[in-house]
Amino acid sequence: MVTTMGRISLPESTAPGPTKPAVRALVLWKLDLEPDDHVVDVGAGTGAVTLEAAQVADRVTAIERDPDRVAAIRTNREASTVEGTVSVTQAVAPEGLPDAADAVFVGGTRNLDGVLDWIEQVAPRTVVLNAARLETAVRAITEFRARDFDPEIRRIAIGTGQELVGETAIEPQRPVYMIAGTPGGGA
Repeated sequence: MVTTMGRISLPESTAPGPTKPAVRALVLWKLDLEPDDHVVDVGAGTGAVTLEAAQVADRVTAIERDPDRVAAIRTNREASTVEGTVSVTQAVAPEGLPDAADAVFVGGTRNLDGVLDWIEQVAPRTVVLNAARLETAVRAITEFRARDFDPEIRRIAIGTGQELVGETAIEPQRPVYMIAGTPGGGA
């Protein structure tokens, strides 16, 4: 299990963008990666989770539909000290997904049904899905239950201290819903 974060130099802000460091830490905790794992990051965005996972797992596959984000993943990869194998594919999942995976992170939910169908086929040990929108979280929870993924649900609300008139106020970041599961209900 990964307990240290902060080795990936991606910007932290309250604006939409890379998965925030505290949220990445929780994602990696639930993925519970091993060195010989093959991790798949679906909807990889800027590659923040991809690169954190590659700190532990020997092989990480990032799937991202947006060409600018694919370029950002590659730039961030080149700027990192990650030693694991990271492959980046521009595709709309489930297209481009590999034939096997030990752990899956879903950060993009554009084609949720197709991605969950693929997860059922490859049967990874664990899957973690993050959703910023409540409707997406509800849909994911419903699908996890219908597919016997034994969902574990968390609402992550992170706040950071900011100076306000010489004292400290907590500025909240947008909450994230994290749905973790075991395809097949852990069977």
